[in-house]
Amino acid sequence: MTKKEIAFDNGNRAVVVTASRETGAQSVLRALDLAQPHALIMVFGGAKGLDDSQKTRLAELFSDAVAPAAAELGALVIDGGTQSGVMAMMGEAVARDGRRCQLLGMAPAGKVTYPGGPDDVGIADGAPLEPNHSHFVLVESNEWGGETGTMFELARALNVPVATVLVNGGTIAAEEALQSVRNGWPLLVVEGSGRFADDLSVAVRDGQLEKSSKVSEIACSGRVTLFRVDEPTQKLRDELRRMLCG
Repeated sequence: MTKKEIAFDNGNRAVVVTASRETGAQSVLRALDLAQPHALIMVFGGAKGLDDSQKTRLAELFSDAVAPAAAELGALVIDGGTQSGVMAMMGEAVARDGRRCQLLGMAPAGKVTYPGGPDDVGIADGAPLEPNHSHFVLVESNEWGGETGTMFELARALNVPVATVLVNGGTIAAEEALQSVRNGWPLLVVEGSGRFADDLSVAVRDGQLEKSSKVSEIACSGRVTLFRVDEPTQKLRDELRRMLCG
């Protein structure tokens, strides 16, 4: 396991811990040296196939609901850490909110680039790290999704209330959503954000459970809350507060 600090062009500095998939969660947490959070918000998904107006609306939800709710509740936010899709929206939202909460990005080490680290030469379908995160854990893997097991181990090791948010997303987000409900955590699904989030929303609303065993298990878990993308932002803040405060 290694640890270093990196500086982004926007002036933000972030702690980067690189660890193997066998490294224990407590060792990683000690290396990160996070301020102890009171809660955890995990963000799953992406933003593929969305038009500009949909992306603008999602960015509003992150800026006006998720980031301020995390700050209010003393929550750590964990996402995929790259400068794309909802991870970029989350980072920008935290920056606009004055970086009042810690934002931890988790990604496979073999797929990301960052200042003073790997460049994009020879990295197929790679992505840069998002420059507003406070912390990163890079798991030694060359595959997207190779970090998922470590992410859930860290989430459990924090031993705080957890709320998870699904926006859009494909196969990796679907697996993360499944693991979330299997851990007994509430899952808030942004209905109208596309792809897996909408497939799951249909199953929850209409009982259409034939799509896949994964969709069926999540939909039948009793842990899913639907939030329509056009609903008031305050409702999303209230839902996150309810999930994390009981």
